[in-house]
Amino acid sequence: MKKTLIYITLTINSIAAISLLLAYLATYVSPESIVWLPFFGLLYPVSLIANLLFIVFWVWRKNWVFLLSFGVIALGFNHLSTIFATNSSSGDKIGAGTPLKILSYNVRVFDLYNWTHNSETRDNIFNYIIHQNADIICFQEFFNDKTNHFTTLDSLIKFQKAREVHAEYTVVSKGIHQFGIATFSRYPIVNKGSIKFPSTNNIVIYSDIKVSEDTIRVYNSHLQSNQFTPDDYFVIDNIGGKERRWLNIFPVLRKMAITYAKRAQQADVFAKHIAESPHPVVVCGDFNDTPISYTYRTVRSKLKDAHLESSLWFGHTTVRSFPSFRIDYILHDPEIKSSNFVRDKVVFSDHYPIHCLLYLPD
Repeated sequence: MKKTLIYITLTINSIAAISLLLAYLATYVSPESIVWLPFFGLLYPVSLIANLLFIVFWVWRKNWVFLLSFGVIALGFNHLSTIFATNSSSGDKIGAGTPLKILSYNVRVFDLYNWTHNSETRDNIFNYIIHQNADIICFQEFFNDKTNHFTTLDSLIKFQKAREVHAEYTVVSKGIHQFGIATFSRYPIVNKGSIKFPSTNNIVIYSDIKVSEDTIRVYNSHLQSNQFTPDDYFVIDNIGGKERRWLNIFPVLRKMAITYAKRAQQADVFAKHIAESPHPVVVCGDFNDTPISYTYRTVRSKLKDAHLESSLWFGHTTVRSFPSFRIDYILHDPEIKSSNFVRDKVVFSDHYPIHCLLYLPD
């Protein structure tokens, strides 16, 4: 009986180790090729914790089998470093000159449809923006109403210093309701452009911003979303409930598989555009994917992740109790330095805003 339990434990340990290896593989293989592989990347934290527990168990048993999980974790240590930040630079000044403060925020159309059941949410977001006093602001899921009913664009220009605007809209309803993405800058925007993707409302825009004698290219991105419905979220939230709704998860997984493939296509195009930039780049936005993903690895490439450069812990950016992931990013050229990365836990959207200081090369 004792040997049987050991064999069962070893089998489960092997499954956990293989799951972790597949999570590593998910960052290198496009979901277009293997549709189920990204789900192992999504489950990376679970696989990691399981392997850590097995290490403790086998060490306690004084059994060399602990090397199985230890070796797999060591093999993918660089992946662990993409989700767990260990650098804090709060209050540090790491470059010459005045830094740029950059903020990225998916505002979920300023709560146009009153998801928060709070009529003051838009004004709360405005007040938050005023308080942050950022030099560059990247909004995803931006909304503007050309009437006076729900104005955002003109209001933002009036009350904060970042008044140069680059906005592009992927949906315009009735000629007055504009949905898209927007970048605001305190400094002159000398060139504008966009990367548009087929069969989607998601988009990337880029703004060449002149800061003193330097020009940087700021990408504001919103990659393919899962487009979950309230019913989908209900299934996710109740997957472990008594009503045995786990069978309902399969339509949700099919939807996710489709969007994983779309994001992979977008990531390839986006990364190529970044590589061809004539200026040092800063990438902001909502990738809708975790750091253990093909999308993140492809877009990031040789760029630095501001969260990893000057923050602590995991830094999830979605406003959910569980599961919650880091899917919003500020990446930057290695020549640019960053510090004071902050994720503000203000609940005005389904995402938390993130911001940091950037120091341009001398």
